[in-house]
Amino acid sequence: MLPYTGDDVIVFCLGDELGRKPNYSHDVNLVAKTGGWTRRPFVALGPIRSWGHVPAAALQELRAQLLRLPSAVASMVRTIRHRRRPHFIEIPLAPWSFPTGRAAPLDARRYDLSFAGNMINEGRRRWVLPQKTRSRRKLIAALEEIARERPDVRVEIRLFDSFHDAKLVEGYEELMLQTRLAPCPRGGFRETYRLFEAAASGCVPITEPLPQRRYYEGCPAVQLGSWSLLPAAAFRLLADPEQLRNRQQAALEWWSKRCSPKATAMLVAEGIGETGRAGAYHDRGQ
Repeated sequence: MLPYTGDDVIVFCLGDELGRKPNYSHDVNLVAKTGGWTRRPFVALGPIRSWGHVPAAALQELRAQLLRLPSAVASMVRTIRHRRRPHFIEIPLAPWSFPTGRAAPLDARRYDLSFAGNMINEGRRRWVLPQKTRSRRKLIAALEEIARERPDVRVEIRLFDSFHDAKLVEGYEELMLQTRLAPCPRGGFRETYRLFEAAASGCVPITEPLPQRRYYEGCPAVQLGSWSLLPAAAFRLLADPEQLRNRQQAALEWWSKRCSPKATAMLVAEGIGETGRAGAYHDRGQ
């Protein structure tokens, strides 16, 4: 429950990974929400040889859909009762921490590829790995393959026990500012802070398939269906300095125009201006 409701209330809803519809959404002027207004079922398949994980991943996705079902049904009932849809906008996750340094040219950076993060299987369901953990394991395997096959490619891997490990936090910004290609594995859902950190730091982001959201329109990230494709994609990119520079510039522009604090503020202002029109916002996310 909110302490205040009414037409003069704007709510920022952050951190929801299930795409739930808040029960107060019809009682305020606008809801600006990360993670989308819905969550369409998605299970990354990858090459056939890796399909052994699909049943467990499908069950996890089914559980997520069941968890968000009550909010979806309740929102439908409120929409019928109020005779209008709630007003909302999707806003980007943005970086967990904003880089304070200046984005250096790619040819002056220390690392060709890097990843820093935790590999701990969070939660109590340790008998089945979350899609987040499986994704990161596959990424680490791909980075290690690159390091074995191409010793000339500078790969940096830093693994920690916790997302909030002090060593990770202290060196993370500098690592991103010194990285050319930044693999961005999914988090607890299909999005990740790392993508926005990479773009703001002037890296070339490499991601898994991204959901369809307004702020991802024009996103220059290299999207791979499986991390097993990373070595070939990385070798192609590193062999083409001009394409790398173009992608870096595109990433910086996308960050500035779509996802930066200023761009997000303009998006919210636009949403506030549009709330007078019934049905101005509709469900289009994944």
